[in-house]
Amino acid sequence: MEVNKKILLLTLVHPDFLPPVYAISQVLRDCGYSVHVLTFDSFVPAELDLGENITIESVGRHYDAAAMKRIELRNKFIKRANDLAERGAMAAIAFCPFSFHAGIIVKSKYRIPLVYHALEISDFRMSVFLRSPLSNYRNLRALQTLHEADLLATPSVQRSAWLAGRCHLGYMPHTILNTAYLSTNEAPTNGEQLKDILPASFLNKKIILYTGAVNTDLCTLELVKAFDLLNDEESVLVITGIKDTEYCNDVKTFVDDSRAASRIKLFPYLTRSQMLALQANAHIGVCLNRENQSNIKSKMMAPNKAGEYTSKGLYILGTMSEYMRPLKIQGIASLAVTYSPEDISIAMKDALAAVSDDSYKEKITSFVHDYFSMQQQLKPVIKYLAEVK
Repeated sequence: MEVNKKILLLTLVHPDFLPPVYAISQVLRDCGYSVHVLTFDSFVPAELDLGENITIESVGRHYDAAAMKRIELRNKFIKRANDLAERGAMAAIAFCPFSFHAGIIVKSKYRIPLVYHALEISDFRMSVFLRSPLSNYRNLRALQTLHEADLLATPSVQRSAWLAGRCHLGYMPHTILNTAYLSTNEAPTNGEQLKDILPASFLNKKIILYTGAVNTDLCTLELVKAFDLLNDEESVLVITGIKDTEYCNDVKTFVDDSRAASRIKLFPYLTRSQMLALQANAHIGVCLNRENQSNIKSKMMAPNKAGEYTSKGLYILGTMSEYMRPLKIQGIASLAVTYSPEDISIAMKDALAAVSDDSYKEKITSFVHDYFSMQQQLKPVIKYLAEVK
């Protein structure tokens, strides 16, 4: 397909930690656009080949930088965004309050449309203003200037409704779920690769897989406790992302003393090829997000993992929420009614029963292809860009 126009994507957080940005880039590329993603350094650079006509550019290391250095880097980001827009970008897409602010500057100067896909949604909180004044001020300014966006979207219906009410909008923002890009030419991952990753005793068993951050908000300790309660010799639990933290050490201590210790494997962060091998051969993907009602972001969850797992054909083990409920209705998820190990263990047992029926893969594939993929979810943005003159 001939590339015709350039789209500028702006994000403070590197796409390694915001996978929907990668998925959106690939869908736009497939629609004939040249995509330039402007961001800051990644904590853990990923081995990722996005293909032609997608450029990822970093302006420097923002994390762990002193306040003055962060301000300098942000000014550099805005200047570079203007440079790229001047060279012919036909539209910009921002993903966070900071990048939305940069997008407004670019839009005003170069008269190009601005899409705000608010992957990160935060309210202004006076109670923590002094602790993080710049972030809180940016959050406030984003809420005050939403009308500057030519198209507005969030990754969940709940967030879209909250934003419409919070900012007294006369319309409902689009909902673009955090889903994965479906590649038509990704090479299948052979089960033989697992032999270099997992113990021989894990092979030919039902694999329950959790990948991502390990902390109390994601119920990792409850997960290992639930697996211990399950006591199922035909299943194994694999967790990645274990670091040297107090919480991770608590997880490791419990696993060491567990009766299921021989069927639990804890990894640090793995390479992308190892992660793909695990996802391609696992049966169940874990997505135990805890909803914190005092936090705007976590009380209206929009996890990346559900889209990532289902795109690989994994059945979902999750917790009950408005976001996850449609997956349960589709018959591709088992949801714990609380965050207790006992309830998670019950949902885990249901999930293992579900993946014993070979038809579960067909349900997942059909749902993802028809609805739960970025090719389907991004249609409002694709339609809007096609109408831009």
